[in-house]
Amino acid sequence: MMNFIFESRRRYHLVLGLIVSTTLGCGNEALDQFSEASVEPAAIAIPSGSIIIGSNSNGAAGPGLISIWSPEGALDRVIYDYTKVTLGYASALAYVPPTSIFAVSDSGGSASNDFLDHFDYTTPLRSPFNLFSSLSSGAATTYMRQMALITDTANSRYLAFIAEAGNNRVARLSSPLSSAPNALNFTRDYNFANNGTCVLTTAYGVTYIPSTNQLAVVMSAATGRINILDLNGVCVGSTVMTNTPTGAAYHALGDRVLVTYAGNSSISAHSISTGAQSPAAPIYTSVAQLSAPRAIATDAAGNIYVGSDGLDQVVKLHWDGVSSVATYVGTIVPTSVFTQNISSITVVP
Repeated sequence: MMNFIFESRRRYHLVLGLIVSTTLGCGNEALDQFSEASVEPAAIAIPSGSIIIGSNSNGAAGPGLISIWSPEGALDRVIYDYTKVTLGYASALAYVPPTSIFAVSDSGGSASNDFLDHFDYTTPLRSPFNLFSSLSSGAATTYMRQMALITDTANSRYLAFIAEAGNNRVARLSSPLSSAPNALNFTRDYNFANNGTCVLTTAYGVTYIPSTNQLAVVMSAATGRINILDLNGVCVGSTVMTNTPTGAAYHALGDRVLVTYAGNSSISAHSISTGAQSPAAPIYTSVAQLSAPRAIATDAAGNIYVGSDGLDQVVKLHWDGVSSVATYVGTIVPTSVFTQNISSITVVP
């Protein structure tokens, strides 16, 4: 079992396994709906199928929460509230078994005071352990975006690829593997920049493609681009796309990259080699059900979890990787204070 050591920026209190609701106020609203939830600190792993959600995608006032939900959409626990301690929000999340959560925190107003943080499922509401403190969103009005975290066992290291949208680049951080956060030593060893046909202006979605050991990076703009790069930032291929492409996730059944489109509330599948749309039309479109989707995640069974910015909820779809359209399953996490402006979704295998 992992033995974690944490440095404290702010303390929260647990009473008989219940969160004291007064510690969870979000400035204009106390999180009363969480005040009676058991946190079960003795749990040894995040349950399979759990959905980890980061809220607040644009640095505006409001909850900057990391919360965990069951596969059925029941609230498990709140891991942290960045806004409570005036630290912005988590723009990206990643899971490392059995209990680790890595988060990119955007200070929500500072151009350079952004972090890579570590949390543990077994100690909710404990202050994060800072792993790297020199991320930069580029300006006070631009933001950190999404992340792909890879456990590179062959080279005994973690690799984190983080979109620094305002700086028009993707930062590559690396650290030797360790089960203890205080032993991790992340350093910035490379910045991915425009090269070949790949354009990283306003980089947003980032996802790892395990079948090719490459990355997909989304340039998010009204006319954006789906970029495919190797792990050293060399362009493999790219395709121009309209309708504001945003988040990205690898879909194992289809061996495609799925991309959310905020401009027309759709999801499209893309080639892992060129970034071209495949099939040629979106696999799902619905303003009523998706409404400005941004965050996206998948699981091995072909399920797709989409964060709707317009509806503040998580919708579940299913795609077999072959059919021309995905199937709507339903709203898995309903609108609440925990889902305002969803910035990131991660599903535990």
